[in-house]
Amino acid sequence: MTKLNTSESKTAFATRVGLTKGRISQLVAEGLPVRADGQIDVALGLAWIEDNLDPSRRNKGGTVAPARSGITLAEAKRMHEIVKVQRAKLAFEREQGQLIETVAATRTVFARARAERDAHMAWVQRTAPLLAAEVGADPRATFAALDRMMREHLEYLADMPLGSFGDGA
Repeated sequence: MTKLNTSESKTAFATRVGLTKGRISQLVAEGLPVRADGQIDVALGLAWIEDNLDPSRRNKGGTVAPARSGITLAEAKRMHEIVKVQRAKLAFEREQGQLIETVAATRTVFARARAERDAHMAWVQRTAPLLAAEVGADPRATFAALDRMMREHLEYLADMPLGSFGDGA
């Protein structure tokens, strides 16, 4: 297993990402990070390109001839580096608590919704006799009316798209 360079010259980095050395110099002027010795940190450079360069504008001006499979070795290495950067970003975001697993989130939301539904239905059972006594109504009729209204309300909430519950951000 060969160890990949952690930094490269602008020319080597240009070849890696399929751009010309001149375009890399332009990107440096636009903010592509360069070390004090003029080298480009591969991981930082790839991440910057991923975040700042329009995908349709990438791979223009590369100097590597196409391979028989349609993908060059340099392109394959570049794609591999980009995947590694993306995986590292995801791992970091997961460690920082910014990402959660979809299955766990779905399970948690479902359990919370079920608990809230059960709490609302229990509220109807507790409140109906008290309300009936307070207003002098039939307890069974009061319970039936509150139960029907609560079920309608819960159906209304269940039909609302999840996006409508966001904070607007």
